[in-house]
Amino acid sequence: MNRKHENADIAMEQSEYTPHRSHVSLIVAGLVCLMLALLIWLLVMNADDTAYVSLELTGGDAAYTYVLSDTALEVSGATYFLKKAESIQVTVPAAANESGTYAVELADLVLPEGVALVQDLSLTLTVTHK
Repeated sequence: MNRKHENADIAMEQSEYTPHRSHVSLIVAGLVCLMLALLIWLLVMNADDTAYVSLELTGGDAAYTYVLSDTALEVSGATYFLKKAESIQVTVPAAANESGTYAVELADLVLPEGVALVQDLSLTLTVTHK
């Protein structure tokens, strides 16, 4: 590169049409972009949504086989809580101590934090002797 080109580059960098940016303005612009990204993430994660969460049966007597009428229930809540919800714990009702079909009450469910059932509970538990 010859001297004429070098001088042209210097003149171009210092022309009146060249935008002059300070380091402070670049830092402020970066912080504003970061805050906008955080705001968008918060809006998405707090938006209400619905999802199906699997059921997990806990408790019961080893002499019996327990079968639930559904494998999952539809729940609603913030996206953040729905992503964390792995399963809904269903405890075997105290009355289910012999063979038969039993209605599962809301008190028998342990819902994950931040979620609620979408519909009324219509879950049954079938108990059979092994």
